[in-house]
Amino acid sequence: MGYTSARVKHEDKVTATIEDYLVTIYRLEEAFGIARTTVIARELGVKPGTVSKVVGRLEAKGLVERTKYYGVTLTEKGRKIAERIIWKHRVLERFLYDYVGLDPLKAHEYAHMMEHLPDEIVKKIYDKLGRPATCPLGNPIPGAEIPDELRVAVPLIKADPGACIKIVRIAGVLREGLKHIIDLGLMIGVTARIVYVSNSHVVLKPISASKCMEIPYEYARMVYVVVDEDNC
Repeated sequence: MGYTSARVKHEDKVTATIEDYLVTIYRLEEAFGIARTTVIARELGVKPGTVSKVVGRLEAKGLVERTKYYGVTLTEKGRKIAERIIWKHRVLERFLYDYVGLDPLKAHEYAHMMEHLPDEIVKKIYDKLGRPATCPLGNPIPGAEIPDELRVAVPLIKADPGACIKIVRIAGVLREGLKHIIDLGLMIGVTARIVYVSNSHVVLKPISASKCMEIPYEYARMVYVVVDEDNC
């Protein structure tokens, strides 16, 4: 099951700025359960004070809810708008990765530039792709059935030391973290043995590598894994 044109229509006319905020909040909430003002500011390249003002306007429009000292979450109305854009973005990422041959980071960046394409065009691309369930980074495409592996996946920071794991998803937020993870070669399908887990970093040894690698806690939160002892 995928997004139909009826399900991806806007309920309200929104600006590109509002869309950027809603999508950023969606990604952060999807990965970490909450979107904090400081992280939203870093992702969008603006000051925290600017984020507070915009979030106030989004709250007045009924698009987000704020919890003092905690963070921001989307309302059902805000999530519907964000999911429409996320759907387009992840379908286009899949196209750029599978057919154009871009690496996941470039596919992620160029898909953002192509989000202005009409819904009906992206829908045709989605159908031609065979209606995939995830983007190249393993993130679910809204409207598609979530693969079983993603339902049971946990962040790398919650994996048990000594366990053999397989990477099934890399949350598409924190751009510098995404680049760091990809540069390390930690892609979907990579298997590794967990060596050490702490509140500052995770050490693991990919099965195909001779050396261990250290991943900062903030970035390790983005990597979702499942246990895969058969391949270690």
